[in-house]
Amino acid sequence: MAGLQSLRISSSYLSVKTITTPASRLLALLLVLLPALLRAQALPATLTHARYDWQARRKPATLTATEAQQPAVMLRDFRSEELALDGRQEMRLYSVDHRIVRVNSSDGIERFNKIYLPVQENGRIVQLKARTISPRGVIVDVAESNMKELKDEDGGRGYKVFAVEGVEKGSEIEYLFTRERPAQYFGRINLQSEVPVREMRIELITPENLTYEMYRYPGGLLPDTVQDGKRIIGLSLRDVPALREEGFANVAARRQRLEYKLAYNASQGRQRAFTWADASRYLYEQIYQWNKDELKAVDKLLKQAKLPANQPLPALENYLKANFQLGTEGGPDKLTDVLVARAASEMGSARLFAALMSRLNIANELVMTSDRTDTPFDEAFDTWNYIDHPVFFLPATRQWLAPGRADYRLPLIPAEWTANKGLFVRRVQLGATETAVGTIGDIPTTTADQSPNDLTIDVQFAPNLDKSTVTIRQTLGGYSAQPIQPFLAFVPDDKRQEVLESIVKSNVPDGVFQKISVTNGESGLNPLEKPFIVDATLESVALLDRAGPKYLFKIGTLLGPQSELYQSEERQYDVENEFNRRYNRTITFTLPAGYQVRNLADLNMDVQAGPTAAGPEFLFKSGYVQQGQQVTVTIGEYYRQIYWPKADFQAFREVVNAAANFNKVVLVLEKK
Repeated sequence: MAGLQSLRISSSYLSVKTITTPASRLLALLLVLLPALLRAQALPATLTHARYDWQARRKPATLTATEAQQPAVMLRDFRSEELALDGRQEMRLYSVDHRIVRVNSSDGIERFNKIYLPVQENGRIVQLKARTISPRGVIVDVAESNMKELKDEDGGRGYKVFAVEGVEKGSEIEYLFTRERPAQYFGRINLQSEVPVREMRIELITPENLTYEMYRYPGGLLPDTVQDGKRIIGLSLRDVPALREEGFANVAARRQRLEYKLAYNASQGRQRAFTWADASRYLYEQIYQWNKDELKAVDKLLKQAKLPANQPLPALENYLKANFQLGTEGGPDKLTDVLVARAASEMGSARLFAALMSRLNIANELVMTSDRTDTPFDEAFDTWNYIDHPVFFLPATRQWLAPGRADYRLPLIPAEWTANKGLFVRRVQLGATETAVGTIGDIPTTTADQSPNDLTIDVQFAPNLDKSTVTIRQTLGGYSAQPIQPFLAFVPDDKRQEVLESIVKSNVPDGVFQKISVTNGESGLNPLEKPFIVDATLESVALLDRAGPKYLFKIGTLLGPQSELYQSEERQYDVENEFNRRYNRTITFTLPAGYQVRNLADLNMDVQAGPTAAGPEFLFKSGYVQQGQQVTVTIGEYYRQIYWPKADFQAFREVVNAAANFNKVVLVLEKK
């Protein structure tokens, strides 16, 4: 939440500096580190792990047979975060990280021969050291000269990287670093990565009068204990599995993780801190409160926009997203600055739309949500880490608007924000005072029919059967159109033909284009109403092969490459689709005189999953009709649910694989 005002909790133990961003930026703002900060500096003597250190002399660990088969294994992963007073009696967050990685292959070495250490804004690295232990037990410290400072291309972020040289298979890479940074109200700790962990210990330590809660996914709340005036939440794990990618699942969203938040301050009694109600009031102040200068600037902008009196919002959205850089990281929030810079942060974009809709008397509700492909919104644990992306719900039309995404138009918002929960902030009038109330609600997604990816194909064989002429119309609507429709207008003229051809080329890989055209290729369109349509005519030699007196018509390849789910390993996660979608395809071809198809029955498929009163939730069905020498093949495929339980994964997999199986269908043409 950009522009977050200074929030202070009344306590002699806590004085927290201004928080200026949404949850993601609260936790991960990276700034350039000054080299001098890398030299060891004193830690508060009261820190639990002030004297934490690695074992000075030790031998390499012995691996199990399973561990030895991995490219790399994290033998130890120790992370402790502790809130404590610094020398100026301000609360700071100190973290100690100690990791030991065994590399067993070239891939493991490549993965860990450089270590990147980010530091949050106003933070510093207090201690950093690293070493390697060879398979023979030779210990080599990493020289400070190998520790370099890097910046991102925009120069606004930085991190420390150190190169680990001379690593061989069977070596251990060990590094230990301590950081100091501003106190945090909310935090996230990911427990899983692409590497398995043998031994893990996570700790969150706070003064006794500050009660933090930590929620484990999956699992629930972790207990705390009080020792020597400190509250400690600890989690010890063994044999944490590596993340394993699998199709039709968002692995990052399902990884084991911890979320934590400040829940109670002793000076406030049993009043819970940072609730959803608190977030709603805060967001109301940030989005719906404007000063006179801002409103004056907004009124001037409305005059410039020259909006139609009837349905002004679509025109307003097009005007703003065509003339402003919205959703710019680090962009301004204050509307007077936004209008001068013609740019705004994601929250600044929300403020701009909210002010303009207020002037136009368009009722709206602010909704804050997360990206479900990374961290699904969980109403059960009220951490503001989930308050990442602003959207507007329009009650009158029940439509949605993404203020900071120039690539979306009413009523679409990013698919990864839908099929998710969100915090709905509704303005209410209490006498002469306006405020806001918040509720957790569902953000619906679109139906399968609203995101078509349809094909109409006609194939004409040359008289001597040495080539084919293929006419294709591909229709992309809704989310199926999003990867191309908003951007085609910005492709240089000399590259546009190549981009259009790439859309069709996968259906006829050897095709030589005779002509190609596009309908609804301009930017700023609503793909639900104006789908993106490509029409093309191509010549193909490879579509028809001769096999003695017969010909092989590779009709299945006209669908283009298809997803396959032939995994042999046990399914880890529930199915999660990106968005609901449908594929309607029609393929028409005319047989040469005197020829017939031996195996037309191969075109008949009917695979379903998830039966309901309204029909199956997932379906692949194909068939054909022959009239004389003309054959018309129809294929229907759809996916009507985002989520599907892994307990019924086999049925879902059969639908997906049916499309892949059709892709392999070859018709045999023979003389009658």
